[in-house]
Parts: sequence; C-alpha cells; structure tokens
Amino acid sequence: MNAWLESLEELFDKTYLDEFDEIYYLNSTKMVDKSVIEKASSDQKLKDFLVKNESDSHEDLLDFFLLVNDESQTIIAIYSPFDLMEEENVFISLSNIEEDFSDLESIELVK
Repeated sequence: MNAWLESLEELFDKTYLDEFDEIYYLNSTKMVDKSVIEKASSDQKLKDFLVKNESDSHEDLLDFFLLVNDESQTIIAIYSPFDLMEEENVFISLSNIEEDFSDLESIELVK
C-alpha cells in the first residue's frame, strides 16, 4: 500500500476516502498561516503557492492532497510535525477547487 494512503487512512474514516475516485499527493510546503492558503485557493493560485513554498525536511511541513470525484475536487493539507512526539492532523480542507494541478511536477497518484 502507498505510504501516503496509509497516512490518510490514519486521519480519515475509510468511508470518507472511498467517496473519492482518485487521490493525489501534490507537494509539501513549509508552514504558513491558513489565511495564506485560503487566499491562494480563492485566487486560483494554489499551484503557484505549492511551487514557491518549498519545504525543508528539518521543519514542520504541510502535505497537500487533491481528492477527486465526479462532483468536486477537495484539497486537504495535513500538518506533519518535525517533532515526532506530535501527531499529524488536518490543517485545512478546501472544497470545490477548480484549479488544474495535472502539470504540477510533484503530483503523485495515491489512489
């Protein structure tokens, strides 16, 4: 099984994940305020945000996933702490995403 999918299954009920036909890992970024992500999403510049905010493996990260079904696209950012004593959790979820991520270099099919 894909490690990204295992990570998502620890955070979400399987029935929720089964609502989506495809799940993609988009990229990991450095931590930012939720409002920055919301603004990038509303401006349809989330792909640019993902490219510009490269992560450093020695700091807390946000792992971005695109969940797709026939009706909509949802972006979920998972907070992945550098300090392993903390647990991963959902940082932000954005529904009804219309931006196209298909040409993002880091995109990876998870499911």
